[in-house]
Amino acid sequence: MGQVTLKINGFPYVLGCPDGQEAHLEALGAELDARVSSIRAQVGNLGEARLLAMAGIMLADELADARAGQAPVQAASAEVDAAERLARLARRLDGVASRLARA
Repeated sequence: MGQVTLKINGFPYVLGCPDGQEAHLEALGAELDARVSSIRAQVGNLGEARLLAMAGIMLADELADARAGQAPVQAASAEVDAAERLARLARRLDGVASRLARA
């Protein structure tokens, strides 16, 4: 069993993986770190958990689009799309937080 230490938003995360998959896991961690950094640059540091949640939801949204057969976002419109997604995701997260607070 391999082990990789990923640095995401400056914090280390030690994860296990099958032998030979270390480079793939490192690449995935780098992608997540880039997403978190992009979100932080646009909306500020909202706390580690919220930044990771927003990045995860953005990735899940992209996966849902891919499964639905929608075309990926073109690089030229990436900033506008990211801002729209962040606003939509912030509303979703606020809704979830409100429901959790009432529970």
